[in-house]
Formats: sequence, structure tokens, C-alpha cells
Amino acid sequence: MPRRPRPVIEQLIALLVLSVAGGTAGADEMHDHGKHVHGEVTVNIALDGRTLALEIDAPAAQALGFEKSPQDDRERAAVKAVDDWFRSGRNMLGVPTAAGCRLTKAEFTPPKLGRGHADYRGSYLFDCAAPQSLAWVEVWALRRMQGLEKAEVNLVTPAGQRQETLRGGAVRITLR
Repeated sequence: MPRRPRPVIEQLIALLVLSVAGGTAGADEMHDHGKHVHGEVTVNIALDGRTLALEIDAPAAQALGFEKSPQDDRERAAVKAVDDWFRSGRNMLGVPTAAGCRLTKAEFTPPKLGRGHADYRGSYLFDCAAPQSLAWVEVWALRRMQGLEKAEVNLVTPAGQRQETLRGGAVRITLR
């Protein structure tokens, strides 16, 4: 019996799950590793059933304010703070309280600073008890980015798929 094609949302969730689980194929398919533009952050958000997936790809210049190897205690402390934040997954995303979302998985590998361009990439999975209450999400991570000009947000939900550009400090994306 031939396999039925998977809907786009299933494909994106599968890729995000693979990325969170550490699968290199998922991470490679989600990112165009040739694209590294200072001032721009890429955010992928997918909702499938109770699972909300978030992936953030930010140049170190936006996450830290620099891409070089840290030169002093202040820069080493900044690297540690940003690495700890990405690793924890805390305060990356805001959702309506009624959705009852909780972070279930966070995946992050620190960038290799000082070797050309460096990117911060984090993948996060949330379990939402009432996903029907997810009218919007706020990408709180964008508030911590330095010199951010825009964020390209790729969104896949049961309502469809689309891309939005956030500028000027905007962090909210409607899901419906």
C-alpha cells in the first residue's frame, strides 16, 4: 500500500522534533546555513495538536552583541548568560495563560565564537493543555536581541502556513 504524503504541518513538526532531539537532518532542513544576516533573526513556530514547537536562529551579533571570541571577563559573562538562557528555554515565548503551555524540551548547542560567523540556534517544545486558547504567541526572545532590524517568522498551524516579518520591537504573532 503506498504511503500517503504527510501534511505540511506534520512535516514541519517532524523537522522541529528532529531538531530538538538532536537529529542533524532536521536541523539542516530547517535552516539555510548559507544565510547569515546581521540584524535579522529567523523564528519557526508550529502548532500540531497539543504540541507547540519553537525554533530560533539568531546571529551571535544579535544575541551577544559580538561574534568574536570573548576577550575579557565582561564578554565571557555575557556568553555564559546567553548560553544559559538559550539552554534553559526560559522566557523565549509567551502565550495566553489559558493555553496551559509548559516547556517539555529545550535543545541548544553553543556557537563556536571567533571562527567567522556564529549563530545561536535553539529548539523548544511545549505541551499545551488547551491549544484552542492559543490565539497568539509572543516571541519574547526578540526583546533580548541587540541591533535587531527584523525577525522573519515562519508559522505552521492547523489554519495554514505563512510567513510574517516583525519589526520595530513587535513580538506578537496571531495564530488564527
